[in-house]
Amino acid sequence: MPTFTSREIDHLRGRLEATWDRLSPEYRLPNQILGHKRVIGCVALEITQRCNFDCSICYLSENSESTPDIPLDTILRRLDGIVQQYGVGTNVQITGGDPTLRDHDELERIVRHCKDNKLLPSLFTNGIYATRELLHRLTEAGLMDVAIHADPTEKRKGYSREKQLCEVREEYIERARGLGLTVIFNQTVFARNFHEVPMLAEFYKRNADVVGMASFQLQADTGRGKNRKRKDRIGIDTVSERIEQGIGTKLSWDNVLFGHPECHKIGYALVVGPQGRDVLDLWDD
Repeated sequence: MPTFTSREIDHLRGRLEATWDRLSPEYRLPNQILGHKRVIGCVALEITQRCNFDCSICYLSENSESTPDIPLDTILRRLDGIVQQYGVGTNVQITGGDPTLRDHDELERIVRHCKDNKLLPSLFTNGIYATRELLHRLTEAGLMDVAIHADPTEKRKGYSREKQLCEVREEYIERARGLGLTVIFNQTVFARNFHEVPMLAEFYKRNADVVGMASFQLQADTGRGKNRKRKDRIGIDTVSERIEQGIGTKLSWDNVLFGHPECHKIGYALVVGPQGRDVLDLWDD
């Protein structure tokens, strides 16, 4: 983590107060992170709309492939604006499209500009071009996390099920091993993989020496994707139950609140050997 000056801390306190004031009174609770610890959960910085996949569930528009990349100077100015709006220490998701399709010298400049401005950059990618060499280069420039999207909506040839895709995930884990990055996996939950959520949670538990976070995102009726209708049985609560099945323990989903409780839930598990335990339950012990 970077060291903040007293001036930066004063600015951050002002931003925190403004966030707290914007919250609806019913969400100003002791376990609310926004306004207390964080000005915002994270900021998505889109640097390209180009992608080498055409996911059946995609939030981009039909015109995304023909949309020119945002000029580098504009991106760097936007990063300066993030510091002013949200303060130092803000998590920045460098995303797209797939940001690894940008010129890698430019991608390094973006990551380094985050570091120089005391922002915390994450790379959001499908992993195809996120080679170990590129990850090492970006880590040297200041990259903190790599978040990899892998699920059957991407239509990778030969990988129609989540269990098969765990081979791909294992390869990506090895690419990042030992680099000092937090490895995150994202997947969209939809009708065809809903029953595989417990298996995925168990896979991430088994690889917790490298995987620091897994995000199960509910299918949304947006963008150019052809698979647009989410089944009624797929919701925050039902997905949470299946994650617990895979980990083998109940999690305290409501003890930490980021903004609106219906937006998302977060649980923290400590993995020791084959066992998973609720971190907040251990804290109470």
